[in-house]
Amino acid sequence: MNDELPGLGRGGALLAAAAAVLSFAAAPARAQDTGGQPSAPSSSTAPSSPTAPSSPTAPSSPTAPSQTTTTTRSAPPPSPNAAYTPDPNPYYIGVGQGFTHDTNVYRIPSGPGDTYSSTTVFGGFDQPISRQRVFGRAGVSLNRYSDETQLNNTSYDFSLGADLETIEHISGSVNVGLSQNLASASATFGAPAAGRNLQKTERAGGRLRWGGPSLLTIEGGLDYVAVDYSAPQFVTSESRETTATLGLYYRPSPILRVGVAYRYEYTKTPKALFDPNSATYSPNTTDGNNIDLIADYTPDAQLKVNARLSYTRQTNSVIATSDFSGLTGSLAVSWQPTAKTSVVFDASRDAGFEANSLTQYAIVQSGTGLTLTPVSIVYENNRVTDSFGLAASYAATAKINASAGLRYTRARLAGAVQAGLDARDVDVAKTATMSVSYAINRAWNANCTVAHETRDVTAIVSYSYTANVIGCATQFTWH
Repeated sequence: MNDELPGLGRGGALLAAAAAVLSFAAAPARAQDTGGQPSAPSSSTAPSSPTAPSSPTAPSSPTAPSQTTTTTRSAPPPSPNAAYTPDPNPYYIGVGQGFTHDTNVYRIPSGPGDTYSSTTVFGGFDQPISRQRVFGRAGVSLNRYSDETQLNNTSYDFSLGADLETIEHISGSVNVGLSQNLASASATFGAPAAGRNLQKTERAGGRLRWGGPSLLTIEGGLDYVAVDYSAPQFVTSESRETTATLGLYYRPSPILRVGVAYRYEYTKTPKALFDPNSATYSPNTTDGNNIDLIADYTPDAQLKVNARLSYTRQTNSVIATSDFSGLTGSLAVSWQPTAKTSVVFDASRDAGFEANSLTQYAIVQSGTGLTLTPVSIVYENNRVTDSFGLAASYAATAKINASAGLRYTRARLAGAVQAGLDARDVDVAKTATMSVSYAINRAWNANCTVAHETRDVTAIVSYSYTANVIGCATQFTWH
């Protein structure tokens, strides 16, 4: 059973994203998210770490601000009732303590550094009931900074779910969740400023599958994600996203499964554009239609490949310059060359939407002469995001594990002004991490992680920054 130390704050969350990928290398499963914009694959089962908690309550990474409007899928959802080995005791509670030093806690140019503490309590259960399974996780972290006390916050993550199976090879799953964590600014019209911004995310989803072990299976899914921010200036980034999928899959052999699916994404940004003349907000809705070609290839226990190639067409109700049409996709390769070593590579290209707005002034000819008139600018980013990641893990002993990871993410940004200005810019983030974990005993473990991050944004206002993070944590779990 994975008992995870909830999130630790802004800098620690950078390592959380990395640890998620590294945990994938240690135990090949699915891959996914990135930095500074939506990114590569993310995992919900990263090893416990102060700087790399894969949450129940991990704050979002400064290099990976949540972008619920951009989704990265490396493979279709796994079978809801895949092989599962229950823990003898399905219930657990735990406590954890971590300390992290971050050289740029705000993720801004020449931002200040600080050291902070994260104290966590968590618990959960994973209970099989006949052919069904119910599970839940909860964690709360008290994050306290030494100098930048305005960043003090309480992060949390609560989730409930169930895997269900019935007659006629019908199975499925349902899940709900609620989380809060520190967020950082995405690439917009200007350099981000120091400030405290909490992101609250509500999520719900369900899957239904018919076919079981047969050659043909039909799978459908429905997901909903709502994102809100505490800082007023982020109101234009708040969103509500609904995603529906329906796919047909064919398994010609035990090692290969192929499929075709239709995926529809509907995103509403209630306050995407602010009009300074009327002092009102205008909403934007994004319709994304995707045709997915999917392949899962598992020739042996050491190699697993998931691939998706999609044709994506995305349209927006009020910001036509943000429309997109073209190919997207993802690839995830998990390889275990030896009993102690595993390697994971992932790549993705996806389209998404996030709006920000500001007011500029233009001189306009009117009946009374030249007038300085406010003009609302909407700035859309993450139109197309390319991400590449490589991670490796080595089990030095039965109790000591070392891992390292690299990630490169490039988002092409698009800006649009009512007066006709059009900008094409890029947001590039690079991250490197190293981590060592020590399982002192079954209940007690410790972890230390270091990370280096750089980000360069070429936009209406260009900026760049670097950050180095080092942290250690320990946790104790009662089963």
